[in-house]
Order: sequence, then C-alpha cells, then structure tokens
Amino acid sequence: MLLSLGLSACDGDDQPTGRPSAGPAGADPIASAGFPGLYHDASNVSVLPGPAEQLRLVGTMTCAEMDAMLSAGQWRVVDRLTLPGGSAGAAIAGIVPGLLLERAGTLAFVTLKGDHDLCTGTVVKARRDGIVLTGKGMPGAAAGWSASTMCVDLGDGVLNVSLYFDTEAKIGGLLTVTLRAKDGKYTVDGESGDFTVLLISHRSAALEAYSKVFAGAKNLPGVALHSLEPGDAFGGTATVDTGAADRPHGSFSVAGLVDAQTAAEVSLSLPFSCAKVVVLKSS
Repeated sequence: MLLSLGLSACDGDDQPTGRPSAGPAGADPIASAGFPGLYHDASNVSVLPGPAEQLRLVGTMTCAEMDAMLSAGQWRVVDRLTLPGGSAGAAIAGIVPGLLLERAGTLAFVTLKGDHDLCTGTVVKARRDGIVLTGKGMPGAAAGWSASTMCVDLGDGVLNVSLYFDTEAKIGGLLTVTLRAKDGKYTVDGESGDFTVLLISHRSAALEAYSKVFAGAKNLPGVALHSLEPGDAFGGTATVDTGAADRPHGSFSVAGLVDAQTAAEVSLSLPFSCAKVVVLKSS
C-alpha cells in the first residue's frame, strides 16, 4: 500500500549527518529547557506554548525551508525523510517528512507538515527504550529510537498511531496501528484498514533509506523491505497512559505477523508517544 502511493523524493547525501554550528546568522535560540541550542527565524516563525519536552513551530515558509532552519543550529542531523510536495496520500498514511536531530546524547524528532508557504514543525523527544523485534533475522531487544508522527482519535476508544523507528541493528520501520479499548484494556486491531507494518533493513539510516526507495531507486546495497501482515496466530496488546488526554503514550506488542516476502513469522514491541491527537469522532 505504501509503495503504491507513487512517492518520490530527492536523494540527499549518502550520509545525512551534519556538524552542529553555533546557529545561523539572524536566528534566535528557542527558549526551551528541553531543546537548548535549537534555533529559529523569529521574524517568520512562531513558537507555540506546550509541554516542556514538546515544541510546535508555525512558520511562513516551506517545510524544506524549516528543515534547513532547524538543521543549522547546535543539533546534528542524524536522519531525514524527504517527500515531494503534494503527497496527500502519504500524509493520510502517516508518512510525513521528518528530521531526527541529536545534541549531547539527546534525540529529538521533528515532524514537518504543511502546504506551500505555511509549515508546522512538531519537535518531541524520541523514545529510546522498549524496542523488541523477534523472528528469523531479527535482533530481539534492540537499542534504537521511535517517534510518533500522527495520532488520530476515531472515537469509541479507538486510537490510530503512526510512527517511525530505527535500531542499531540496522532494521527500522514505519507503522500505523489501530488500538482499541474495551473494558479498560487495549488490543491491536490487525483487521483495520489502517494497519500497516513496513520494515526496512539498511546500512546507514532508516529514513534515508526510505527516501531513496520512495524516489524509485533500485538495487540499493543492503536495503530490503519487509511488508508484515497479520497471520493466523496474530494477536496484539497495548498499554496506554491517557493521563494527559491529548497526549497519550505507552507501548504495544504484536505477535503472529508474517513477512509477505519470506513467510517468516515476526513479533514486535514498540513504544509510542503522541505529541498531539487529531480528533475525528463520528457525530
């Protein structure tokens, strides 16, 4: 489904990392204890108030320009997903441009959304613990990061969560899962039309590799896609903390997934954290 969106993207350098700088000329540091050294153009960007470890930036600029602005401060670009303009289908599927930044051992993920000359960047701390991938060729418990790109409340205790993740084992992924609440417990709905699990093995970084795949690059060394689908033994549970109703977070575990290419069975566990929830409750 994801590949059929017909995405394309500009291939960046093979290594998306960059050196941190003191900040671009004419830019101001964002006054946030959670993201010191992150710079913005105060004449074109508004910083919206929010939780201590979350920032929302609204700018009269394209998302490519906001990407360049945030990349120019003291935070190093670790990974980047780029998409062409007008990829509405990608956004619906939770696939959006984004930046993974690092400073002094802290990882921040920036989700970029917008049209034409109005872009919104949501900056959150990336989650680092709780990633487990089991099955043939999978690393088991793995160090890495995960970041939620979209959370949608469909009403009646149904929450759609889209996220990216990557691991030091060089296996990453993009997922959209549907979490359903019943009697105080959450399950993962594998029959939902929104359910998508696409893993990628790579040699550099997951988002960079996805960008090249979506651009139509063929025969990339070390890159392989694994589309996982619910098998006969599928089952999934989730733990969701809804203490802040507009920012649920937790983790989910899914077993009984089947690799569409190899028929191998895979299980996974991932953390998630919603910076914002889009409410689409039926009337």
